[in-house]
Amino acid sequence: MKKQKKILWRKGIHLAFSEKWNTGFGGFKKFCFHQHLCILKAKLGRPITWSRQVKHFQCRKKALQIQKTWIQDAPFFAKTKSSVAAQNVSTLSSKVKRQDSKHFISSSRTLLRLQAERLLSSAKNSDHEYCGEKSVLKAVADLPASNVLGQANGHRPRTEPQASDFPMKFNGESQSPGFLDEVMKKYGSLVPLSEKDVLGRLKDVFNEDFSNRKPFINREITNYRARHQKCNFRIFYNKHMLDMDDLATLDGQNWLNDQVINMYGELIMDAVPDKVHFFNSFFHRQLVTKGYNGVKRWTKKVDLFKKSLLLIPIHLEVHWSLITVTLSNRIISFYDSQGIHFKFCVENIRKYLLTEAREKNRPEFLQGWQTAVTKCIPQQKNDSDCGVFVLQYCKCLALEQPFQFSQEDMPRVRKRIYKELCECRLMD
Repeated sequence: MKKQKKILWRKGIHLAFSEKWNTGFGGFKKFCFHQHLCILKAKLGRPITWSRQVKHFQCRKKALQIQKTWIQDAPFFAKTKSSVAAQNVSTLSSKVKRQDSKHFISSSRTLLRLQAERLLSSAKNSDHEYCGEKSVLKAVADLPASNVLGQANGHRPRTEPQASDFPMKFNGESQSPGFLDEVMKKYGSLVPLSEKDVLGRLKDVFNEDFSNRKPFINREITNYRARHQKCNFRIFYNKHMLDMDDLATLDGQNWLNDQVINMYGELIMDAVPDKVHFFNSFFHRQLVTKGYNGVKRWTKKVDLFKKSLLLIPIHLEVHWSLITVTLSNRIISFYDSQGIHFKFCVENIRKYLLTEAREKNRPEFLQGWQTAVTKCIPQQKNDSDCGVFVLQYCKCLALEQPFQFSQEDMPRVRKRIYKELCECRLMD
């Protein structure tokens, strides 16, 4: 069996380098028809009856007829007196066959033949020696990209762009990193990548609007994400560490966890260090569980009463809220994206501040405290974005920005928070 395969392989090589363009295994029939029966018998592993053999060759004949409709079994190039040109054409023929359907050749077989014949005729009339296969290959490469594909393999002309047409290298298999590879390396996933980013990159490179090809772009991004699901990406900032499980809470409609809330609060606090202090999300729970002594050491190196604003996230199992303390006018405010007011949380913070002022010997803060429920603020319209609203409240209050966001902006806000965490800085 191995010997017969080797003989067929040699004949196939001989046939491939001949002057005829052959269409698959059917082109070998005149060479190995008498050997086909024993090969078929060994492949099927059972006796071959005459009716089964006839049926098999009828199918083979029909397949060969269909292949001949794709491309005619005609001489690929005509004979020429120029031996140099004939050698170059033969080299081109073998190169094209070896490439097969693996690489995109933007011309049909007919166009290739016409182009080659034109080059051969010009070689005859020229006085100097033909410059070699580079000119032929360059001529093939210069053919317009809108031509028909290699129809010898049964391919249809392209009606939509392919991944190789774009500078982003969607498949991520090239040696040089593509656009999606850069995003993965920087952010660990494609969560922060928006459709606007991709269209902007394409417009910068091609100077063309690709808005009408969004389905193709989204499909390629989805396929790329499916091939790169597992990643050991991590973020370290001060004492905080986020892995992909933490960052995944910013994707879609997931609930934000304490790690994301605390690290983002650290970024806010470092953006305005002399003005704002952000409490850990476990602060209120520890205060309720163990009282003031359980959190007394949390402000050992911080004088809260020298700050202008205190931000205290409140996590009540399945919901996030925010308590702010404005020390200049001694007002404790409550922010909730669902319009809920947890009075006991505000009262716990008021008692804590009185005890802290007494312990730090700040008598001016032992009286005059007021509580307020902030209304007319952006509200959520689902059950999953409360944590995102809390972080957006904190950022706007710390940077003294107006509340100009709504539920419709939350997907964009989630992507921006993801980028800010990965880059360890706040963005405008």
